Amino acid sequence: MTNIALYHGEAYQREKAVEKRITEWREELSNPELYRFEGSQLEPEKLEQLLGGSSLFSETKIIHVSQAEELTGEDAFPEIIDSHSLETEALLFESDLLKKSTALYKAIASKGETKKFSEPTGRNFPKYVSEIMAEHDVRLTSDAKRWIIQIMEQDLLRVEREAEKLSLYRKEGKVTLEEAKKVVWTKGKDKMFDFFDALFTKENREAIELLEDMLDEDVEARKIFFMLAGEVRKLIKVESLASEGLSNKKISDKTGIYNWLVKKKRGQLNNFEMEELEELLHQLHRQDFRFKQGKTDLEDALFRIIYQTYPAKN
Repeated sequence: MTNIALYHGEAYQREKAVEKRITEWREELSNPELYRFEGSQLEPEKLEQLLGGSSLFSETKIIHVSQAEELTGEDAFPEIIDSHSLETEALLFESDLLKKSTALYKAIASKGETKKFSEPTGRNFPKYVSEIMAEHDVRLTSDAKRWIIQIMEQDLLRVEREAEKLSLYRKEGKVTLEEAKKVVWTKGKDKMFDFFDALFTKENREAIELLEDMLDEDVEARKIFFMLAGEVRKLIKVESLASEGLSNKKISDKTGIYNWLVKKKRGQLNNFEMEELEELLHQLHRQDFRFKQGKTDLEDALFRIIYQTYPAKN
């Protein structure tokens, strides 16, 4: 096993890989001493000293450097890495992003392992949610899992934090949707999907109340606006593929939209003519253009879109 590695990219997977590698090195090296540094705290002279021989407490060392992109005197580190055999030391660098073109990346790659962890996608995020919940012995009802997938914004670290809380909440049986909503912190974002549901079933008054609630809870109007545009595009895409005779599963495979969500959107499409959806998307584009010109703000634009698109009927 190589004694030098760089892990970079998505934080949750990276942290798990770091923990695993340090555990492996602890078993491989003889009673190693562990040193942890943030990149901004580690000077080249300190690393040179640590790699220069055994300490008073141990003959072997594991040196973990997080935020490696913030190393000071970065040019000196590749030379230090090149000049040491790392027979009794293990050196692990961790970074959000370290470019392949940097001398540090090249020095690590020439002597050891580099691995980049990709952000989850719409297709594989549910699998990660299932795995993280299982690690914490949390079982969810199907409704609770769907809700969590919707509100977590593909943030694996956040999924882990909420899994830890849910594991303390319920020791037996499955966590229901109602229970999950009591425990999982959403800062108003859980209402966003209720807002879309109300909007796409033309429940205007409910949509306006939910929008007001979200804005009162400091959910960014910009996030609501652009997520709404994305949801409208999804509806148009599902309608287009459904008109070709594709099944829900085939639409899901083709678009990456979850199968259950395709079914839900096809139900929402019963409330629209295609021309209405296209006009709604055009309105979003027009309001975005006005916002960029400084002629409106996005809060006003959202309310205007609701009122103009759906004259209140309830």
